[in-house]
Amino acid sequence: MNAMNLFGTLRRPAGALSVLVLLLVGATAVPSAQAVAQVAQVAPVVAEPKNLQVMSWNMCDVPRWGCTGTGTSAQKAGVVKMHVDNTWVHAVLLQEVCENTLATLMTELGPGWGKAFHPYRWSQNGVKHDSPCVEGQPERAGTAIIVKGGIQDARTYPTTQPWTGLQAPFHCATAPYWDSIRLCNVHASWLGINPDHPTWDYRDDQFAEIKAVVDQFPRTVFGGDFNAKSPDAPDNAHAWVWPQGLYSQGPGTEGYQECDQTGTSRTGRPTHGSGVKIDYLFSSETRRWCAVADSVYSDHHVVIESVAVG
Repeated sequence: MNAMNLFGTLRRPAGALSVLVLLLVGATAVPSAQAVAQVAQVAPVVAEPKNLQVMSWNMCDVPRWGCTGTGTSAQKAGVVKMHVDNTWVHAVLLQEVCENTLATLMTELGPGWGKAFHPYRWSQNGVKHDSPCVEGQPERAGTAIIVKGGIQDARTYPTTQPWTGLQAPFHCATAPYWDSIRLCNVHASWLGINPDHPTWDYRDDQFAEIKAVVDQFPRTVFGGDFNAKSPDAPDNAHAWVWPQGLYSQGPGTEGYQECDQTGTSRTGRPTHGSGVKIDYLFSSETRRWCAVADSVYSDHHVVIESVAVG
């Protein structure tokens, strides 16, 4: 797959780390007094901030959830690997991923990457079981956080979920190499998720609970499939599900800047095949750039944000 066809023109993240090279010329292994004096006069070099590229993608990897014919495990894993290789992605938030696809991806990425996986659960009047990718098979469907350099303190946080219906995890993990930033994966409930009460909306409670969790972290990037139009989208009858202080209304205002927003407008490019934006990446850190790329292997687009860390 050609990265440029998928992605358009991308800018390489700003500068590499400055490197100080000291050449010692001479046959003796003992440095001269003059050389020592020269070293002592060199001013300390301050390392430039690292850029962390975070990718979010709903893979549409569960055939029984309307994803039949959207590609194989290898093809879906290949999309992530392509962005790791060509868009310099260091962390990935995946929704609707099957365990076998995740295993394929981790093999392609190789050593040095850490992951946290948590399954979806079906609740039937409060009785829960893990959701399989294929009915009757042990392979589970879930969401995953993957980070180059490893992860620490991976855990789930409770959110309001339907008593009957599909329950999605909200979980976070710390990326120690990337200035210990806390990464969190979201897959919010869609309207109608509870078959017994199809008009009940869980998103407002979930968004408020997510905000309460991420507000505790000094540095964070959180995102995923929010199953909600952006609050400033035209004719959005459900803008009320977004709590005050989650979605920033521009520089200097309360909340978190979204990857693709411009100025005060809380909107962005479509991230779903239906032509709406429902996938988001929010961060407390300085945004470098944002990109959105479609894929033939999912009904959701890839969203990538570059933020300054370190």
